[in-house]
Amino acid sequence: MDHRQIKELAGHAAFGRGNRYFEQGRVSISTQGADGFEATAQGTDRYRLWLQQEHDDLQFACSCPAAADGSFCKHLVAAALAWIHSETDDDPAKSEDDLLTALLKQPRERLAEWLHQAALSDAGLEKQLRLKLSSDPKTLKKSLSALLRTGGFLDWRRSQDYALRLLAPLDVLESLLERDPELCFELSEYVVKRLLRIYSRADDSGGMIGDRMQEFTELHSRAAAKAGVSGTRLAGSLHKLKKEEDWNLFPLERYWDALGSKGQAAYIRRVDKAVAAVPRITGDDEDFSMPYENVRALAWREEIARCERDFDTLIEVLSHDLSSGYDYEKIIKACREFGHDALAMSWAERGLKDHPQWHGMRRLVAEEYQRAGLDAEARELLWEDFRHQPGLDTWRWLKDASADQWSKIRQQALAELANRERRLDDGRRDVSRRLRILIEDDALEEALELATTQAAHHGILVTLAERVAADHPKPAASLYRRAADFELPGADAKSYQDVVPLIKKVAQLDDSRENRDWIQEIRTRYKARRKLMGMMDKAGI
Repeated sequence: MDHRQIKELAGHAAFGRGNRYFEQGRVSISTQGADGFEATAQGTDRYRLWLQQEHDDLQFACSCPAAADGSFCKHLVAAALAWIHSETDDDPAKSEDDLLTALLKQPRERLAEWLHQAALSDAGLEKQLRLKLSSDPKTLKKSLSALLRTGGFLDWRRSQDYALRLLAPLDVLESLLERDPELCFELSEYVVKRLLRIYSRADDSGGMIGDRMQEFTELHSRAAAKAGVSGTRLAGSLHKLKKEEDWNLFPLERYWDALGSKGQAAYIRRVDKAVAAVPRITGDDEDFSMPYENVRALAWREEIARCERDFDTLIEVLSHDLSSGYDYEKIIKACREFGHDALAMSWAERGLKDHPQWHGMRRLVAEEYQRAGLDAEARELLWEDFRHQPGLDTWRWLKDASADQWSKIRQQALAELANRERRLDDGRRDVSRRLRILIEDDALEEALELATTQAAHHGILVTLAERVAADHPKPAASLYRRAADFELPGADAKSYQDVVPLIKKVAQLDDSRENRDWIQEIRTRYKARRKLMGMMDKAGI
Protein backbone atom coordinates (compact mmCIF):
# COMPACT_ATOMS: atom_id res chain seq x y z
CA MET A 1 0.00 0.00 0.00
CA ASP A 2 1.19 3.52 -0.78
CA HIS A 3 -0.08 7.12 -0.65
CA ARG A 4 -1.67 6.85 -4.09
CA GLN A 5 -3.73 3.80 -3.16
CA ILE A 6 -4.85 5.38 0.12
CA LYS A 7 -5.97 8.51 -1.74
CA GLU A 8 -7.89 6.39 -4.28
CA LEU A 9 -9.66 4.50 -1.48
CA ALA A 10 -10.58 7.60 0.53
CA GLY A 11 -11.02 10.35 -2.02
CA HIS A 12 -9.33 13.75 -2.00
CA ALA A 13 -11.25 15.29 0.91
CA ALA A 14 -10.98 12.36 3.35
CA PHE A 15 -7.31 11.90 2.45
CA GLY A 16 -6.56 15.54 3.30
CA ARG A 17 -8.33 15.35 6.66
CA GLY A 18 -6.73 11.99 7.44
CA ASN A 19 -3.28 13.29 6.58
CA ARG A 20 -3.77 16.11 9.11
CA TYR A 21 -4.82 13.53 11.73
CA PHE A 22 -1.65 11.59 10.97
CA GLU A 23 0.56 14.67 11.25
CA GLN A 24 -1.11 15.59 14.56
CA GLY A 25 -0.37 12.11 15.93
CA ARG A 26 -4.03 11.33 16.60
CA VAL A 27 -3.79 7.61 15.73
CA SER A 28 -2.15 4.81 17.64
CA ILE A 29 -1.44 1.41 16.09
CA SER A 30 -1.92 -1.38 18.64
CA THR A 31 -0.89 -4.34 16.48
CA GLN A 32 0.61 -4.44 13.01
CA GLY A 33 2.26 -6.71 10.48
CA ALA A 34 3.19 -6.76 6.83
CA ASP A 35 -0.44 -7.40 5.83
CA GLY A 36 -2.42 -5.10 8.12
CA PHE A 37 -2.97 -3.42 11.47
CA GLU A 38 -5.36 -2.70 14.33
CA ALA A 39 -5.44 0.85 15.67
CA THR A 40 -7.32 3.53 17.62
CA ALA A 41 -7.98 7.11 16.55
CA GLN A 42 -8.92 10.13 18.65
CA GLY A 43 -11.49 12.41 17.00
CA THR A 44 -14.73 13.69 18.51
CA ASP A 45 -14.70 10.23 20.15
CA ARG A 46 -12.25 7.35 20.43
CA TYR A 47 -12.60 4.94 17.50
CA ARG A 48 -11.37 1.41 16.81
CA LEU A 49 -10.24 0.50 13.31
CA TRP A 50 -8.46 -2.24 11.39
CA LEU A 51 -7.18 -3.08 7.93
CA GLN A 52 -6.18 -6.41 6.40
CA GLN A 53 -4.85 -7.01 2.89
CA GLU A 54 -4.25 -10.37 1.23
CA HIS A 55 -3.16 -10.33 -2.41
CA ASP A 56 -5.85 -8.24 -4.18
CA ASP A 57 -8.39 -8.57 -1.36
CA LEU A 58 -8.51 -5.53 0.96
CA GLN A 59 -10.80 -5.41 4.00
CA PHE A 60 -11.11 -2.58 6.53
CA ALA A 61 -13.47 -1.02 9.04
CA CYS A 62 -13.69 1.86 11.49
CA SER A 63 -16.20 2.35 14.31
CA CYS A 64 -16.82 6.02 13.39
CA PRO A 65 -20.19 7.07 11.85
CA ALA A 66 -18.55 8.14 8.58
CA ALA A 67 -17.39 4.57 7.92
CA ALA A 68 -20.74 2.94 8.72
CA ASP A 69 -21.40 2.50 4.98
CA GLY A 70 -18.00 0.90 4.39
CA SER A 71 -16.19 4.12 3.38
CA PHE A 72 -12.44 4.56 3.84
CA CYS A 73 -12.68 7.36 6.42
CA LYS A 74 -10.13 9.92 7.61
CA HIS A 75 -9.25 7.74 10.64
CA LEU A 76 -8.37 4.83 8.34
CA VAL A 77 -6.32 7.22 6.19
CA ALA A 78 -4.36 8.43 9.23
CA ALA A 79 -3.77 4.89 10.51
CA ALA A 80 -2.76 3.61 7.05
CA LEU A 81 -0.27 6.47 6.71
CA ALA A 82 1.15 5.69 10.16
CA TRP A 83 1.37 2.03 9.17
CA ILE A 84 3.26 2.53 5.90
CA HIS A 85 5.57 5.09 7.52
CA SER A 86 6.38 2.65 10.32
CA GLU A 87 7.14 -0.02 7.69
CA THR A 88 9.69 2.24 5.98
CA ASP A 89 11.09 4.00 9.07
CA ASP A 90 14.71 3.16 9.90
CA ASP A 91 13.71 2.60 13.54
CA PRO A 92 9.94 1.94 13.58
CA ALA A 93 9.83 1.19 17.31
CA LYS A 94 11.86 4.25 18.37
CA SER A 95 9.04 6.05 20.16
CA GLU A 96 8.07 2.88 22.08
CA ASP A 97 11.74 2.21 22.92
CA ASP A 98 12.15 5.76 24.23
CA LEU A 99 9.17 5.30 26.53
CA LEU A 100 10.32 1.88 27.67
CA THR A 101 13.81 3.24 28.37
CA ALA A 102 12.34 6.05 30.48
CA LEU A 103 10.05 3.66 32.38
CA LEU A 104 12.89 1.27 33.16
CA LYS A 105 14.69 4.13 34.93
CA GLN A 106 11.78 4.71 37.34
CA PRO A 107 11.67 3.26 40.87
CA ARG A 108 9.49 0.15 41.20
CA GLU A 109 7.19 1.83 43.74
CA ARG A 110 6.54 4.78 41.41
CA LEU A 111 5.70 2.50 38.49
CA ALA A 112 3.31 0.50 40.71
CA GLU A 113 1.60 3.72 41.79
CA TRP A 114 1.19 4.91 38.19
CA LEU A 115 -0.19 1.55 37.09
CA HIS A 116 -2.58 1.46 40.04
CA GLN A 117 -3.90 4.95 39.26
CA ALA A 118 -4.40 4.01 35.62
CA ALA A 119 -6.27 0.84 36.64
CA LEU A 120 -8.59 2.79 38.96
CA SER A 121 -9.77 4.88 35.98
CA ASP A 122 -9.88 1.99 33.48
CA ALA A 123 -11.93 -1.06 34.49
CA GLY A 124 -10.64 -3.05 31.52
CA LEU A 125 -7.02 -2.47 32.54
CA GLU A 126 -7.82 -3.45 36.11
CA LYS A 127 -9.27 -6.79 34.92
CA GLN A 128 -6.24 -7.42 32.73
CA LEU A 129 -3.86 -6.74 35.60
CA ARG A 130 -5.78 -8.98 37.99
CA LEU A 131 -5.67 -11.74 35.35
CA LYS A 132 -1.91 -11.40 34.89
CA LEU A 133 -1.39 -11.40 38.67
CA SER A 134 -3.49 -14.53 39.24
CA SER A 135 -1.45 -17.54 40.27
CA ASP A 136 -3.61 -20.45 41.44
CA PRO A 137 -6.11 -22.08 39.02
CA LYS A 138 -9.19 -20.96 40.96
CA THR A 139 -8.17 -17.28 40.99
CA LEU A 140 -7.08 -17.47 37.36
CA LYS A 141 -10.47 -18.82 36.26
CA LYS A 142 -12.25 -16.15 38.32
CA SER A 143 -10.15 -13.41 36.67
CA LEU A 144 -10.85 -14.88 33.23
CA SER A 145 -14.57 -14.91 33.97
CA ALA A 146 -14.50 -11.23 34.94
CA LEU A 147 -12.59 -10.27 31.80
CA LEU A 148 -14.93 -12.24 29.51
CA ARG A 149 -18.10 -10.51 30.73
CA THR A 150 -19.77 -8.38 28.07
CA GLY A 151 -22.49 -6.52 29.93
CA GLY A 152 -25.09 -7.47 27.31
CA PHE A 153 -25.25 -7.33 23.53
CA LEU A 154 -22.05 -6.28 21.76
CA ASP A 155 -22.80 -3.90 18.90
CA TRP A 156 -20.29 -3.38 16.11
CA ARG A 157 -18.18 -0.85 17.99
CA ARG A 158 -18.17 -2.73 21.29
CA SER A 159 -17.24 -5.93 19.45
CA GLN A 160 -14.02 -4.30 18.24
CA ASP A 161 -13.11 -3.22 21.78
CA TYR A 162 -14.00 -6.62 23.19
CA ALA A 163 -11.83 -8.41 20.64
CA LEU A 164 -8.85 -6.25 21.60
CA ARG A 165 -9.56 -6.99 25.26
CA LEU A 166 -9.27 -10.72 24.53
CA LEU A 167 -5.57 -10.33 23.72
CA ALA A 168 -4.74 -10.27 27.45
CA PRO A 169 -6.24 -13.71 28.31
CA LEU A 170 -4.76 -15.10 25.11
CA ASP A 171 -1.29 -13.98 26.20
CA VAL A 172 -1.77 -15.36 29.72
CA LEU A 173 -2.93 -18.78 28.48
CA GLU A 174 -0.16 -18.89 25.87
CA SER A 175 2.43 -18.37 28.62
CA LEU A 176 0.70 -21.08 30.67
CA LEU A 177 1.10 -23.65 27.88
CA GLU A 178 4.72 -24.46 28.78
CA ARG A 179 4.30 -24.35 32.59
CA ASP A 180 1.03 -26.24 32.92
CA PRO A 181 -0.41 -27.54 29.62
CA GLU A 182 -3.21 -29.44 31.43
CA LEU A 183 -4.45 -26.21 33.04
CA CYS A 184 -3.99 -24.37 29.74
CA PHE A 185 -6.21 -26.99 28.07
CA GLU A 186 -8.96 -26.67 30.70
CA LEU A 187 -8.95 -22.87 30.74
CA SER A 188 -8.78 -22.44 26.96
CA GLU A 189 -11.78 -24.78 26.68
CA TYR A 190 -13.57 -22.72 29.33
CA VAL A 191 -12.84 -19.52 27.37
CA VAL A 192 -13.98 -21.04 24.07
CA LYS A 193 -17.27 -22.23 25.56
CA ARG A 194 -17.93 -18.76 26.97
CA LEU A 195 -17.06 -17.13 23.65
CA LEU A 196 -19.40 -19.45 21.73
CA ARG A 197 -22.30 -18.15 23.82
CA ILE A 198 -21.11 -14.54 23.56
CA TYR A 199 -20.66 -14.77 19.79
CA SER A 200 -24.37 -15.38 19.27
CA ARG A 201 -25.04 -12.06 21.05
CA ALA A 202 -22.52 -9.95 19.16
CA ASP A 203 -22.31 -8.03 15.89
CA ASP A 204 -18.94 -9.28 14.74
CA SER A 205 -19.23 -8.07 11.13
CA GLY A 206 -15.61 -6.92 11.38
CA GLY A 207 -14.57 -10.50 12.19
CA MET A 208 -12.24 -9.59 15.07
CA ILE A 209 -13.96 -11.71 17.74
CA GLY A 210 -14.01 -14.60 15.27
CA ASP A 211 -10.26 -14.17 14.77
CA ARG A 212 -9.68 -14.33 18.52
CA MET A 213 -11.85 -17.46 18.78
CA GLN A 214 -9.71 -19.11 16.10
CA GLU A 215 -6.60 -18.28 18.15
CA PHE A 216 -8.10 -19.72 21.36
CA THR A 217 -9.22 -22.93 19.63
CA GLU A 218 -5.79 -23.36 18.03
CA LEU A 219 -4.25 -22.96 21.50
CA HIS A 220 -6.77 -25.50 22.84
CA SER A 221 -5.59 -28.12 20.31
CA ARG A 222 -1.91 -27.50 21.08
CA ALA A 223 -2.56 -27.75 24.81
CA ALA A 224 -4.42 -31.05 24.31
CA ALA A 225 -1.41 -32.51 22.50
CA LYS A 226 1.18 -31.16 24.95
CA ALA A 227 -0.76 -32.20 28.06
CA GLY A 228 -1.32 -35.72 26.78
CA VAL A 229 -5.04 -35.48 27.52
CA SER A 230 -6.80 -38.87 27.56
CA GLY A 231 -8.01 -39.71 24.05
CA THR A 232 -11.50 -40.76 25.15
CA ARG A 233 -11.84 -37.63 27.27
CA LEU A 234 -10.68 -35.45 24.38
CA ALA A 235 -13.09 -37.24 21.99
CA GLY A 236 -16.06 -36.41 24.21
CA SER A 237 -14.94 -32.83 24.74
CA LEU A 238 -14.27 -32.24 21.03
CA HIS A 239 -17.60 -33.70 19.92
CA LYS A 240 -19.52 -31.50 22.38
CA LEU A 241 -17.66 -28.41 21.20
CA LYS A 242 -18.33 -29.19 17.53
CA LYS A 243 -22.04 -29.61 18.31
CA GLU A 244 -22.13 -26.09 19.80
CA GLU A 245 -20.56 -24.20 16.88
CA ASP A 246 -21.23 -23.73 13.17
CA TRP A 247 -17.99 -22.17 11.92
CA ASN A 248 -15.58 -25.17 11.87
CA LEU A 249 -13.53 -23.69 14.69
CA PHE A 250 -12.32 -27.17 15.69
CA PRO A 251 -11.05 -28.89 12.52
CA LEU A 252 -10.51 -32.57 13.29
CA GLU A 253 -7.07 -32.67 11.65
CA ARG A 254 -5.74 -30.43 14.45
CA TYR A 255 -6.76 -32.97 17.09
CA TRP A 256 -6.33 -36.25 15.20
CA ASP A 257 -2.86 -37.16 16.48
CA ALA A 258 -3.66 -35.99 20.02
CA LEU A 259 -6.72 -38.25 20.09
CA GLY A 260 -4.63 -41.37 19.59
CA SER A 261 -6.14 -44.67 18.50
CA LYS A 262 -8.52 -44.98 21.47
CA GLY A 263 -9.70 -41.40 21.18
CA GLN A 264 -10.14 -41.68 17.43
CA ALA A 265 -12.27 -44.81 17.84
CA ALA A 266 -14.37 -43.13 20.54
CA TYR A 267 -14.90 -40.04 18.39
CA ILE A 268 -15.82 -42.15 15.33
CA ARG A 269 -18.43 -44.05 17.37
CA ARG A 270 -20.09 -40.80 18.40
CA VAL A 271 -20.19 -39.49 14.84
CA ASP A 272 -21.32 -42.78 13.29
CA LYS A 273 -24.27 -42.85 15.68
CA ALA A 274 -25.42 -39.50 14.27
CA VAL A 275 -24.72 -40.50 10.65
CA ALA A 276 -26.76 -43.71 11.00
CA ALA A 277 -29.92 -41.60 11.29
CA VAL A 278 -29.25 -39.67 8.05
CA PRO A 279 -31.33 -40.90 5.09
CA ARG A 280 -29.89 -41.17 1.58
CA ILE A 281 -31.16 -38.62 -0.94
CA THR A 282 -31.01 -39.25 -4.69
CA GLY A 283 -30.96 -36.96 -7.69
CA ASP A 284 -34.74 -37.32 -7.95
CA ASP A 285 -35.20 -35.39 -4.70
CA GLU A 286 -34.16 -31.94 -5.95
CA ASP A 287 -36.69 -30.13 -3.75
CA PHE A 288 -35.54 -31.93 -0.61
CA SER A 289 -33.94 -29.80 2.09
CA MET A 290 -31.75 -31.82 4.43
CA PRO A 291 -32.00 -30.83 8.12
CA TYR A 292 -28.96 -28.96 9.36
CA GLU A 293 -28.19 -31.60 12.00
CA ASN A 294 -27.81 -34.19 9.23
CA VAL A 295 -25.61 -31.90 7.11
CA ARG A 296 -23.36 -31.34 10.11
CA ALA A 297 -23.13 -35.06 10.96
CA LEU A 298 -22.07 -35.87 7.39
CA ALA A 299 -19.47 -33.09 7.49
CA TRP A 300 -18.00 -34.62 10.66
CA ARG A 301 -17.84 -38.06 9.02
CA GLU A 302 -16.19 -36.54 5.95
CA GLU A 303 -13.50 -35.07 8.20
CA ILE A 304 -12.83 -38.51 9.69
CA ALA A 305 -12.53 -40.13 6.25
CA ARG A 306 -10.05 -37.46 5.15
CA CYS A 307 -7.96 -37.84 8.31
CA GLU A 308 -7.86 -41.62 7.73
CA ARG A 309 -7.34 -41.16 3.98
CA ASP A 310 -10.25 -43.61 3.55
CA PHE A 311 -11.47 -42.99 -0.01
CA ASP A 312 -14.29 -45.56 0.00
CA THR A 313 -15.84 -44.14 3.17
CA LEU A 314 -15.39 -40.60 1.87
CA ILE A 315 -17.39 -41.39 -1.30
CA GLU A 316 -20.02 -43.21 0.75
CA VAL A 317 -20.47 -40.13 2.94
CA LEU A 318 -20.49 -37.65 0.07
CA SER A 319 -23.06 -39.72 -1.85
CA HIS A 320 -25.56 -39.61 1.02
CA ASP A 321 -27.05 -36.49 -0.55
CA LEU A 322 -27.23 -36.26 -4.36
CA SER A 323 -30.02 -33.71 -4.58
CA SER A 324 -27.91 -31.03 -6.32
CA GLY A 325 -25.12 -30.69 -8.85
CA TYR A 326 -22.92 -29.32 -6.09
CA ASP A 327 -23.07 -32.72 -4.34
CA TYR A 328 -21.75 -34.42 -7.49
CA GLU A 329 -19.10 -31.72 -7.85
CA LYS A 330 -17.71 -32.56 -4.39
CA ILE A 331 -17.54 -36.26 -5.28
CA ILE A 332 -15.78 -35.56 -8.59
CA LYS A 333 -13.18 -33.39 -6.84
CA ALA A 334 -12.63 -36.09 -4.21
CA CYS A 335 -12.04 -38.68 -6.96
CA ARG A 336 -9.48 -36.39 -8.56
CA GLU A 337 -7.83 -35.71 -5.20
CA PHE A 338 -7.31 -39.45 -4.61
CA GLY A 339 -6.26 -40.15 -8.23
CA HIS A 340 -9.35 -42.10 -9.35
CA ASP A 341 -9.76 -40.55 -12.83
CA ALA A 342 -12.08 -43.19 -14.30
CA LEU A 343 -14.37 -42.96 -11.30
CA ALA A 344 -14.37 -39.16 -11.59
CA MET A 345 -15.62 -39.40 -15.19
CA SER A 346 -18.33 -41.88 -14.20
CA TRP A 347 -19.61 -39.61 -11.43
CA ALA A 348 -19.43 -36.55 -13.72
CA GLU A 349 -21.55 -38.24 -16.40
CA ARG A 350 -24.02 -39.39 -13.77
CA GLY A 351 -24.20 -35.85 -12.36
CA LEU A 352 -24.91 -34.40 -15.81
CA LYS A 353 -27.69 -36.93 -16.33
CA ASP A 354 -29.31 -36.13 -12.97
CA HIS A 355 -28.71 -32.34 -13.03
CA PRO A 356 -28.31 -31.16 -16.65
CA GLN A 357 -29.18 -27.56 -15.70
CA TRP A 358 -26.56 -27.26 -12.95
CA HIS A 359 -24.12 -24.47 -13.83
CA GLY A 360 -20.68 -25.91 -14.50
CA MET A 361 -21.70 -29.57 -14.66
CA ARG A 362 -20.95 -29.83 -18.39
CA ARG A 363 -17.57 -28.25 -17.75
CA LEU A 364 -16.77 -30.91 -15.14
CA VAL A 365 -17.65 -33.68 -17.61
CA ALA A 366 -15.67 -31.90 -20.35
CA GLU A 367 -12.62 -31.73 -18.07
CA GLU A 368 -12.80 -35.47 -17.52
CA TYR A 369 -13.14 -36.03 -21.28
CA GLN A 370 -10.07 -33.89 -21.90
CA ARG A 371 -8.08 -35.82 -19.28
CA ALA A 372 -9.05 -38.99 -21.13
CA GLY A 373 -8.04 -37.49 -24.52
CA LEU A 374 -11.64 -37.11 -25.75
CA ASP A 375 -11.14 -33.52 -26.96
CA ALA A 376 -13.92 -33.48 -29.58
CA GLU A 377 -16.48 -34.72 -27.06
CA ALA A 378 -15.30 -32.08 -24.56
CA ARG A 379 -15.70 -29.25 -27.13
CA GLU A 380 -19.17 -30.45 -28.05
CA LEU A 381 -20.24 -30.35 -24.40
CA LEU A 382 -18.75 -26.91 -23.80
CA TRP A 383 -20.40 -25.54 -26.94
CA GLU A 384 -23.72 -26.82 -25.64
CA ASP A 385 -22.92 -25.25 -22.26
CA PHE A 386 -22.21 -21.88 -23.91
CA ARG A 387 -25.45 -21.99 -25.90
CA HIS A 388 -27.35 -22.93 -22.76
CA GLN A 389 -25.83 -20.16 -20.62
CA PRO A 390 -23.71 -17.69 -22.64
CA GLY A 391 -21.40 -15.67 -20.44
CA LEU A 392 -17.79 -14.98 -19.49
CA ASP A 393 -17.28 -18.31 -17.72
CA THR A 394 -18.68 -20.50 -20.50
CA TRP A 395 -16.79 -18.41 -23.09
CA ARG A 396 -13.49 -19.00 -21.26
CA TRP A 397 -14.11 -22.73 -20.89
CA LEU A 398 -15.01 -23.06 -24.57
CA LYS A 399 -11.94 -21.09 -25.62
CA ASP A 400 -9.59 -23.14 -23.45
CA ALA A 401 -10.89 -26.38 -24.95
CA SER A 402 -10.90 -25.25 -28.61
CA ALA A 403 -7.14 -24.90 -29.25
CA ASP A 404 -6.45 -24.50 -33.01
CA GLN A 405 -10.17 -24.55 -33.82
CA TRP A 406 -10.89 -21.45 -31.75
CA SER A 407 -11.04 -18.99 -34.66
CA LYS A 408 -13.95 -20.84 -36.26
CA ILE A 409 -15.75 -21.57 -32.99
CA ARG A 410 -15.28 -17.97 -31.85
CA GLN A 411 -17.20 -16.66 -34.85
CA GLN A 412 -19.98 -19.16 -34.21
CA ALA A 413 -20.15 -18.11 -30.55
CA LEU A 414 -20.30 -14.39 -31.40
CA ALA A 415 -23.02 -15.09 -33.97
CA GLU A 416 -24.95 -17.01 -31.31
CA LEU A 417 -24.74 -13.98 -29.02
CA ALA A 418 -25.83 -11.60 -31.79
CA ASN A 419 -28.88 -13.72 -32.55
CA ARG A 420 -30.01 -13.45 -28.93
CA GLU A 421 -29.68 -9.66 -28.65
CA ARG A 422 -32.76 -7.60 -27.86
CA ARG A 423 -33.78 -4.95 -30.40
CA LEU A 424 -34.65 -1.55 -28.92
CA ASP A 425 -37.31 0.93 -30.01
CA ASP A 426 -34.72 3.12 -31.75
CA GLY A 427 -33.61 0.22 -33.96
CA ARG A 428 -30.35 -0.46 -32.14
CA ARG A 429 -29.59 -3.71 -30.35
CA ASP A 430 -28.48 -4.15 -26.74
CA VAL A 431 -25.01 -5.63 -27.25
CA SER A 432 -23.95 -5.53 -23.58
CA ARG A 433 -23.19 -9.24 -23.30
CA ARG A 434 -21.24 -9.38 -26.56
CA LEU A 435 -19.26 -6.27 -25.60
CA ARG A 436 -18.36 -7.70 -22.20
CA ILE A 437 -17.01 -10.83 -23.87
CA LEU A 438 -15.08 -8.89 -26.51
CA ILE A 439 -13.45 -6.79 -23.79
CA GLU A 440 -12.61 -9.98 -21.88
CA ASP A 441 -11.12 -11.36 -25.12
CA ASP A 442 -9.03 -8.19 -25.53
CA ALA A 443 -10.68 -7.55 -28.92
CA LEU A 444 -10.88 -3.82 -28.21
CA GLU A 445 -11.05 -2.59 -31.83
CA GLU A 446 -13.93 -4.96 -32.52
CA ALA A 447 -15.65 -3.91 -29.30
CA LEU A 448 -15.24 -0.19 -30.06
CA GLU A 449 -16.73 -0.59 -33.54
CA LEU A 450 -19.72 -2.43 -32.10
CA ALA A 451 -20.25 0.03 -29.22
CA THR A 452 -20.19 3.01 -31.59
CA THR A 453 -23.28 1.88 -33.48
CA GLN A 454 -25.24 -0.14 -30.90
CA ALA A 455 -26.59 0.26 -27.35
CA ALA A 456 -25.04 -1.18 -24.17
CA HIS A 457 -25.14 -0.85 -20.41
CA HIS A 458 -23.42 2.38 -19.35
CA GLY A 459 -21.05 0.52 -16.99
CA ILE A 460 -19.72 -1.57 -19.89
CA LEU A 461 -19.27 1.58 -21.98
CA VAL A 462 -17.13 3.08 -19.20
CA THR A 463 -15.04 -0.11 -18.95
CA LEU A 464 -14.44 -0.06 -22.69
CA ALA A 465 -13.60 3.66 -22.64
CA GLU A 466 -10.99 3.07 -19.95
CA ARG A 467 -9.37 0.34 -22.06
CA VAL A 468 -9.23 2.31 -25.35
CA ALA A 469 -8.64 5.88 -24.10
CA ALA A 470 -4.88 5.85 -24.68
CA ASP A 471 -5.12 4.82 -28.35
CA HIS A 472 -8.58 6.19 -29.22
CA PRO A 473 -9.20 9.29 -27.09
CA LYS A 474 -12.10 10.77 -29.08
CA PRO A 475 -14.17 7.55 -29.34
CA ALA A 476 -13.47 6.99 -25.64
CA ALA A 477 -14.75 10.48 -24.85
CA SER A 478 -17.93 9.65 -26.75
CA LEU A 479 -18.45 6.52 -24.62
CA TYR A 480 -17.87 8.46 -21.39
CA ARG A 481 -20.36 11.07 -22.59
CA ARG A 482 -23.02 8.45 -23.28
CA ALA A 483 -22.52 7.02 -19.79
CA ALA A 484 -22.76 10.48 -18.20
CA ASP A 485 -25.94 11.28 -20.15
CA PHE A 486 -27.48 8.09 -18.79
CA GLU A 487 -26.44 8.80 -15.19
CA LEU A 488 -27.17 12.53 -14.90
CA PRO A 489 -31.00 12.65 -14.94
CA GLY A 490 -31.33 10.30 -11.97
CA ALA A 491 -28.15 11.32 -10.14
CA ASP A 492 -28.29 12.55 -6.55
CA ALA A 493 -25.83 14.12 -4.16
CA LYS A 494 -24.28 10.76 -3.35
CA SER A 495 -23.77 9.63 -6.95
CA TYR A 496 -22.26 12.89 -8.23
CA GLN A 497 -18.84 11.55 -7.22
CA ASP A 498 -19.27 8.91 -9.95
CA VAL A 499 -20.75 11.22 -12.61
CA VAL A 500 -18.37 14.19 -12.35
CA PRO A 501 -15.25 12.12 -13.24
CA LEU A 502 -17.06 10.94 -16.40
CA ILE A 503 -17.70 14.54 -17.45
CA LYS A 504 -14.08 15.44 -16.71
CA LYS A 505 -12.85 12.51 -18.84
CA VAL A 506 -14.87 13.83 -21.79
CA ALA A 507 -13.30 17.28 -21.39
CA GLN A 508 -9.79 15.86 -21.09
CA LEU A 509 -10.00 13.43 -24.01
CA ASP A 510 -11.86 15.57 -26.55
CA ASP A 511 -11.93 19.31 -25.94
CA SER A 512 -14.02 19.95 -29.04
CA ARG A 513 -16.60 22.69 -29.49
CA GLU A 514 -19.34 20.05 -29.43
CA ASN A 515 -18.24 18.74 -26.03
CA ARG A 516 -17.76 22.25 -24.61
CA ASP A 517 -21.34 23.02 -25.63
CA TRP A 518 -22.47 19.77 -24.01
CA ILE A 519 -20.79 20.71 -20.71
CA GLN A 520 -22.36 24.17 -20.85
CA GLU A 521 -25.73 22.55 -21.43
CA ILE A 522 -25.21 20.43 -18.28
CA ARG A 523 -24.44 23.58 -16.29
CA THR A 524 -27.56 25.27 -17.62
CA ARG A 525 -29.93 22.34 -17.17
CA TYR A 526 -28.70 21.35 -13.71
CA LYS A 527 -27.72 24.74 -12.29
CA ALA A 528 -30.10 24.24 -9.35
CA ARG A 529 -28.05 21.26 -8.21
CA ARG A 530 -25.52 23.20 -6.16
CA LYS A 531 -23.48 20.22 -5.07
CA LEU A 532 -23.07 19.05 -8.67
CA MET A 533 -22.02 22.57 -9.75
CA GLY A 534 -19.59 22.79 -6.83
CA MET A 535 -18.00 19.45 -7.65
CA MET A 536 -17.66 20.43 -11.31
CA ASP A 537 -16.01 23.70 -10.23
CA LYS A 538 -13.63 21.84 -7.96
CA ALA A 539 -12.76 19.41 -10.77
CA GLY A 540 -11.98 22.32 -13.08
CA ILE A 541 -14.79 21.53 -15.53
